[in-house]
Amino acid sequence: MFKRVLIANRGEIAIRIMRTCKRLAIPTVAIYTAPDHHCKHVLLADKSELLTSDLGINPYLDMDAIMEVAERMKVDAVHPGYGFISEKADFSRRCEKEGIAFIGPGPAAMELLGNKLASREFMEKHGIHTTPGTLSPLTDAAEARKEAARIGYPIMLKAAGGGGGRGLRIVEKEEDIEQAFESARNEAEKAFKDSKIFMERRVIRPRHIEFQMVGDSKGHGFCLGERECSIQRRNQKLVEETPSTAVTDEMRQELFPKLADALVKSGYQSLCTFEFLMNPAGELFFMEANTRIQVEHPITEQVIGLDLVEMQLKIASGKDVERELGEVHPWGAAMEFRINAENPFNSFFPSPGRIEKYIEPSGEGIRVDSHAYEGYMVTSDFDSLLAKLICYGKDRNEVMRIAKDALDRYTLTGIKTTIPYHRLVIRSQAFRTGNYSTDFVRDHQPTELIKEESFSLYEGGH
Repeated sequence: MFKRVLIANRGEIAIRIMRTCKRLAIPTVAIYTAPDHHCKHVLLADKSELLTSDLGINPYLDMDAIMEVAERMKVDAVHPGYGFISEKADFSRRCEKEGIAFIGPGPAAMELLGNKLASREFMEKHGIHTTPGTLSPLTDAAEARKEAARIGYPIMLKAAGGGGGRGLRIVEKEEDIEQAFESARNEAEKAFKDSKIFMERRVIRPRHIEFQMVGDSKGHGFCLGERECSIQRRNQKLVEETPSTAVTDEMRQELFPKLADALVKSGYQSLCTFEFLMNPAGELFFMEANTRIQVEHPITEQVIGLDLVEMQLKIASGKDVERELGEVHPWGAAMEFRINAENPFNSFFPSPGRIEKYIEPSGEGIRVDSHAYEGYMVTSDFDSLLAKLICYGKDRNEVMRIAKDALDRYTLTGIKTTIPYHRLVIRSQAFRTGNYSTDFVRDHQPTELIKEESFSLYEGGH
């Protein structure tokens, strides 16, 4: 398949990719920065290289520095993971030019679907509804005011060049539009070097549903099911599950072929995620596409029985995967709980520091993807994600039972983490009924969840 793969990432996802590469007997090269010299992915790779940058930026974003390592180590493929350079079409193009396989989509498909405005227009042309809004960037605050009056308040101003809540502003009334527009534009420029802003009508109390797509190297498209990602803080996901309790079999039968057809028409090859909002009436509106592997991909793996990183590797090397993907029949249910170094009792504020004690739960129906260990120094240099607890079983009720037990046994001390909040979520009536929205965290703060329950919160993971 490949002789040597450079993993252009760090932490949990780097280790996740290495695990598949080792199973397939593919040697790996890790890169790391000075603050990451103690990271587990550095030790687990076959070879590790210190990455530095002369550009005054995070070295994991320095494409020249990464390519220098790739060429020096004579790798024939690069896996970007998620974040950092994973959705940079210029890097995909650079790999193509240098004769190194980019384990992800080609630059043209990435530019089409990875651009929020272009992808919205593309999906509309293929019969997939988007939220009412603009299909081109807003020129100034005056145009924003005019478009908001046409669309109707409340609206959202969103950065065209990125996501994660940066460059996003919710505007409830006309008098706030000018300040919100300038603030969103400035933040977008700072975060993404792209100040373009567009507008969408805000869907009230939506659910966040995403669909796992795969395009193979032979011109076929597949939808491998959906994931519910509505439990979020600051537009960042905390808990994901599959299948969604809000998506019916009728909806799947109608939508899956449309999504697969759109993916094929885009010329896309590799994993991709189509993200939607669902309003209280059950209508789905396309938001954006993520042109990379998702943090929450393990729950899809558990219900379809395939290794999605292996699928990426096979597609990038030109192997035929049509039969494997065509025979997928999701079974059972799965949930993922993101273990972040954050204090849920203090507005999920970051909690760097040294991990004193670390014990992962194990057993049937439990999987942990992590780069944490006892003595690990969590810094504020990178994302706060330490681990992902994945639980799976024959149905949602069994998964909740497994997750409750696993969370109670997950021990991580020395810093604050999201484990105590997850323990509250899995016990809350709103989550257990499956009837919740992206307002869940706002409506169910930790102190309020404790009041709702009669149990004593076990603090072993706090």
